[in-house]
Amino acid sequence: MKIKKYKNFLLEFNINTSPITDLSGYISKMKKGIGDKLFFLDKINIDTLIDFGCADGSLLGKIDKMNLNIKLIGYDIDPEMINIAKSQYPSINFYSNWSEIIENIDNRGNTAILLSSVIHEIYSYGSTNEINLFWNQIFNTNIKYVIIRDMIPSDIITKPNPKDIEKIKEKSDPKYLTDFENKWGDISSNNKTLLHWLLKYKYTNNWFREVRENYLPISLNQLKSKIPPQWNIIYQKHYTYDYIKNLIKQDFNIELKEKTHLQMIIQNNKY
Repeated sequence: MKIKKYKNFLLEFNINTSPITDLSGYISKMKKGIGDKLFFLDKINIDTLIDFGCADGSLLGKIDKMNLNIKLIGYDIDPEMINIAKSQYPSINFYSNWSEIIENIDNRGNTAILLSSVIHEIYSYGSTNEINLFWNQIFNTNIKYVIIRDMIPSDIITKPNPKDIEKIKEKSDPKYLTDFENKWGDISSNNKTLLHWLLKYKYTNNWFREVRENYLPISLNQLKSKIPPQWNIIYQKHYTYDYIKNLIKQDFNIELKEKTHLQMIIQNNKY
């Protein structure tokens, strides 16, 4: 099976990823919650927005329709995704070569890099050195803002409610649950593993890929430790995503209380 790689991402940053078997299903998943992903638009002034891991460009396409006078740039490692994005949104610049983007950034403007549902993929497929390189390069690029929206939990140490485990095991597809537990451990072992399953159980179209991705590789406190002193968090919202919460209530009759998602804007002090 062919393995795709992140190519030309700063200093030869290469990551092996699992193939996408159902491209249309993957794109549909990426489009969910676009409104939630655009939280930053009314909070900061941006001249240029770089969507890192733009997939088919849907998020940038949404912004483009708003006529906000923002230069929009999409970056993705997958040439097939870039071709789809270019065909759908010809007025937006899309690249699979990161160095081309860096060369054309106006360092004097309000440029932002958007990391939307990207961090967990970097951690899922990258080595320790590659992950460290990722953070180093993100925070050492001459931009004003880093915008994050991803699945980021608290430092979860509590045990699951046995009644919740009973409901989930009764109503989950045993094939997919067994696959998950073989990879990540029993969902009854701790609330982090349970939360991981609840965030993942719906995405079966690309299950070979999804089950191998670590949706929760880094907690909020661990993420904050990656931010250099010359950068400040100017906006933060750590929350339970209503879409996920409602699905879990509907499918399992369980009230999800753990915080699942993070919206964050980090500003470079030099600007």
